[in-house]
Amino acid sequence: MGFLITADGVSGNTSVPNDVILHYIIRANGEHVKVYLYLLMACQYPGLTGQVSVESLADRLECTERDIVRALRFWEREGLLSISGDGENIDGITLHDLDTEVYDSDRTFVDTQVPHLKVLKNQPEERMIPEDDSIPIPERTDYSEDVIDALTRDKEMKKTLNAVEKALKNPLSQTHMQLVMYLVCDLGFSSELVSYLYELAASRGKTKPRYIETIAINWAKKGITTPEEAKEESSEYSGKYLIIRKALGIHRDLAPAEKEIIDGWSEYSFTQDILEEACRRTVLQTGDTNLNYVSKILASWYASGVRMYSDIEKVDDDYKKKKASEPRTNPRARTRTPSRNAFQNFKQRDYSDEDYEALEQMLLRKESQ
Repeated sequence: MGFLITADGVSGNTSVPNDVILHYIIRANGEHVKVYLYLLMACQYPGLTGQVSVESLADRLECTERDIVRALRFWEREGLLSISGDGENIDGITLHDLDTEVYDSDRTFVDTQVPHLKVLKNQPEERMIPEDDSIPIPERTDYSEDVIDALTRDKEMKKTLNAVEKALKNPLSQTHMQLVMYLVCDLGFSSELVSYLYELAASRGKTKPRYIETIAINWAKKGITTPEEAKEESSEYSGKYLIIRKALGIHRDLAPAEKEIIDGWSEYSFTQDILEEACRRTVLQTGDTNLNYVSKILASWYASGVRMYSDIEKVDDDYKKKKASEPRTNPRARTRTPSRNAFQNFKQRDYSDEDYEALEQMLLRKESQ
């Protein structure tokens, strides 16, 4: 949910007080200045009032959310604004005029070196972004017709809405309109990211707002802010990588080297059922999730002319026929290596018919004696 920004004396032309320039900006870094100037402008722009959040500021100003939080805390310490919220979430920011008195947390007037500023003291330095990768997600806002009308006048918003209508191939319903406002204003999605989200949903044939919102919240929790990051996420959990992970029973993210092997299979242009069959046979034959073994199966099938799943049966039949035509041998029989002895090493003489006849006559003469 975006936080509300109000001002007590900031003029409509977004002018910066001279005292701010002379005494405050000199102590601020670039990110601090960008945030303060944007807040000055936002509190005067009806289309942004109530729609600014840490996420949207980070996206607009090309900073990290941590930079935005640090900048807000800096200006709070300087006394140029006050923050309201529960410590973990900001639900309001008030920019102060330099003529406002200074009070501490118990509403007692304080005489400080920076007079005439309304400051909420003793605010705890809570981290808005948790240590893990899960980013808090703002609740849905029900945008009024006036707010929607103001937002749709924005050039960037018009671009986003046109892209969404193109992806849906239909005019936007009120439900989708509210969802787009939520994605842009509350989740801080860029026009490019919203466009890719709707294109992805349309490619899957699932364009119901609830389905799209579920994907968007998952991206927001993981800090995804660009279409490139979203494409990586989508390919990991809904594309070819997911097919392989499920088929092999892998319950973890794939390593870069594993993804490289899987990417190499694209040259075969095999369908999902062929990839799944290769994985199934790998597990049955090796008892493992060896991607190199899957690669060998796929390469063999491609070389054998497999282009459709039905071709695998033909390859299997050809293999069985080839094995059946080979001479059968007793698998238990051992191949004996002939022993070498003196008799086998003796070079035998070749005899002619005359030799055999002479030998026979000699034997007959011995018998007659």
